[in-house]
Amino acid sequence: MRTKNLLAGLVILLLAGCENYQVTLNQRELYSPPALFTDYQLTDAGLRACIRQTIIDQSILSAEQLTTLVCTYSGIETLSGLGRFTQLKTINLANNQLKNIKPLLFFGQLQRLDLSGNLHLDCADIKALTDLLPTAPITSPSCSD
Repeated sequence: MRTKNLLAGLVILLLAGCENYQVTLNQRELYSPPALFTDYQLTDAGLRACIRQTIIDQSILSAEQLTTLVCTYSGIETLSGLGRFTQLKTINLANNQLKNIKPLLFFGQLQRLDLSGNLHLDCADIKALTDLLPTAPITSPSCSD
């Protein structure tokens, strides 16, 4: 009896330590970790690489789990497809090559935004974001009133 309990305890400990790995016994799957989120399409290579790395780093399983995105110095030119991540609250896109930031106007949960170092932004879009966000977005000083 004691041997069975010891063996069962050992199996439980092994499974708990292997939460990120698939566990098999005699080619039968005992445990498989949940798959990371992949159901998105982004046209910009820099944004796509940043999102992919963020999903890995934060172990994101669904679009709604992604609430913070930091993509500085990523060479991002377009935000097309970012709307898939509807629960973003903090976005840092500093020092990219953004021109059109209209997609950011549709993030209802967005609270903090850094667009500094993007030198070709439309001042009307920045004003619209300023009116929507609880804190003013951080931008380059080119649109001062």
